[in-house]
Amino acid sequence: MRVGIKQAVQLAAATICLSLAVACASLFGQGTMERDLAKTAMDIDRIYQLNTDTQKLMEARLKESEAKQKADSELILNNLVGLEQRIAALQETMDAIRTQVEELRYRATGETPDRVPIQLGQGDRASTVVLEGEQLFLEGQKALQRNDYAAARASFQEFLKQFPTSRRRAEAQLWIGESSYREKKWQEASEAFQVVEQQYLTTPRVPEAIMKMALCDEQLGHPDQAIATLERLITNYPKWDRIQQAQEMLRRLIKVEPQVPPAPSR
Repeated sequence: MRVGIKQAVQLAAATICLSLAVACASLFGQGTMERDLAKTAMDIDRIYQLNTDTQKLMEARLKESEAKQKADSELILNNLVGLEQRIAALQETMDAIRTQVEELRYRATGETPDRVPIQLGQGDRASTVVLEGEQLFLEGQKALQRNDYAAARASFQEFLKQFPTSRRRAEAQLWIGESSYREKKWQEASEAFQVVEQQYLTTPRVPEAIMKMALCDEQLGHPDQAIATLERLITNYPKWDRIQQAQEMLRRLIKVEPQVPPAPSR
């Protein structure tokens, strides 16, 4: 493509110059034509040279630009690779620190870590991996975020199966109920929340479970049962941070009429 452009420019320049030369010859005679032809030839040579120099300059600039772009791309790539390596190293450091902190806490409290070895494969291909309870929790919460309630329940149920003595078992049971509640499976949700109240009395999540049970009762068309559930919540957990919500729901269900103060006696 560059050779074609060069030839085109040269041909156009030569044509113009020769045309000028012929015109001058007709006006000024033979001697003048020879001088003009000589001058035209010199002009053509200069045009050739200028075009050649320009082409060389453009090629040099292009090579410089390509070299700079390549160097910049390699630098950016190297920086990205280095950044990824540093992030991975930091993640490993954070995981190690978290493990050490958990182990220290477990030693102080006597709790069992949410960690269990699982064997994969058989024979020579057998390997052991460590199942982290935190990973199951994370998978369950991600499933809830994408409205995959069955997957969420499966993750939290697997957590309870693998870590029956975990300090987070009440929270896992609550999330099982929450996944059914969001799916509008009111009866299943109520039963899951009832397990929280009955089996994990010391957990601070019990009031939340009772409140959700009342909401399920209302959705199932059992207002009397919802009222009894709310009264139990208000009586047993009067300092719960959302107790006002329970009180408002109770007033709505029993349709309490505002008390009118008696008229003053005359």
